[in-house]
Amino acid sequence: MADTANMDRLEAALCDFSGKTSLDQRFRTLFTIKGLAATTDAHMQRAIEIISKAFSDDSALLKHELAYVLGQLEDVRALPTLKAVLANLGEDAMVRHEAAEAMGAISDPSVLDVLNQYKTDSDVSVRETCELAISKIEFDNSPEGKELKQRKKAAKENEEASGKGGVETAFAPIDPAPAMSPAASKEAARSSADAASYDASSVPTFRTTLLNADLSLFERYRAMFALRNVAHGGGEGAVSAVLALAEGLKDTSALFRHEICFVFGELCHPASIPSMLDVLNDSGEHEMVRHEAAEALGGIVEEAGDAEGDGAKGGFDAVMATLTRWAKDDAAPRVVRESCIVALDELAYNNDPTQFHRIEAEPATAASAA
Repeated sequence: MADTANMDRLEAALCDFSGKTSLDQRFRTLFTIKGLAATTDAHMQRAIEIISKAFSDDSALLKHELAYVLGQLEDVRALPTLKAVLANLGEDAMVRHEAAEAMGAISDPSVLDVLNQYKTDSDVSVRETCELAISKIEFDNSPEGKELKQRKKAAKENEEASGKGGVETAFAPIDPAPAMSPAASKEAARSSADAASYDASSVPTFRTTLLNADLSLFERYRAMFALRNVAHGGGEGAVSAVLALAEGLKDTSALFRHEICFVFGELCHPASIPSMLDVLNDSGEHEMVRHEAAEALGGIVEEAGDAEGDGAKGGFDAVMATLTRWAKDDAAPRVVRESCIVALDELAYNNDPTQFHRIEAEPATAASAA
C-alpha cells in the first residue's frame, strides 16, 4: 500500500498549473488519489489537502471535478474547502454548483445554514443545487433516510461477504437524491435498495414523475435515478427507461438536463447516443449540459466499443466525429472543448496496450461529475 509520501508525486501531477501535464492525465491522477483516500485516514486527510490545493487551477472543468470528488469522499474535513468554493462569487457557476452538490453528498447538517444562504444566488443552477442539497440532507437525516442508509450498508456488507461486491460497490456514486421506490407499498419499499426490484413495469410511473414540472426537483431527481436503476437491470426495461430519461432533456432547468446527461454517462447505453449528440451539437445549450453530454458519449464508446443494436449501429463513428469536431473548435466554450479533448484522450489511453492502468484510478469518462 502506498505511503502518504508517495502521494507527493500525485500532487505534483494534479497541481501542475503550467499546462505541461495533460488534462486527461490530471483527471486520472485525481481518481487515483480518490482511490487511495479510501485506504487509510492518513491518505484521506492528505487527499483532501491535495485536492483543495488544486482549486488554484484555471480550468472550470477540472475544478468542478475536484468538487465532485471531495463530495464522494464523504468526509467532513472537505467541507471548509467546499464552503469557500461556493462562497466565491468570482468562481465559475458550474464549479460552485458542484461544491453545493458535494456538500449534499457529505450530508452533514452543519452546512444547512450555508446552503440556505445561497438559495437566493444570482445563478439559477447554484440556487437549484442548494435546494437539492438541503432536501437530500434533510432526507438523509430523517427516520426514512436513516433506515435506507442502514439497508444499503447491510446490502453492501452482504455483497462484500459473498464476494459479489468489491471495486464496483466501493466506487458506487453518491446520488444527489435517493431513487424512488419501485412500488408504493411499505413491504416493496423495504427492498428498494435492491436494483433487481426495478423493472420495466415501473417505467410509466417514474416517467410521469420525472416529467412533472409541478413537483420539486428533489422528487423528480428521485424518479430520474429510479429510471437509471431500471436501465441498469438491462432487459426490456433498459431502452424504455433510457428513452423516458431522454424526454427530460426538454425541461427548462439546465441543472435537470445536465443530470440526465450524467446519468447517461453512468449507463453508457447506446440508446442514448442520438439525444446526447443533439445536446453536444446544440450551440444554444448550456455549456454545463453539453459538457456532460460529451463525457457521456466518451463513456458510451469506451464501454460499448463497436457493439450494435439499440440504435447503436453506425452511431459510434458519429460519436467520434462529433467529439473530434468540438475538441478542435476554438470558438466552442472552453469547458465543452476540454470535455471532448479529455474524452478522446481517455479513449486513446485506455485502448493503448502499452499503458499501465492503475486499478484504483477510475476512468474520467465514466466517473465524471454531475
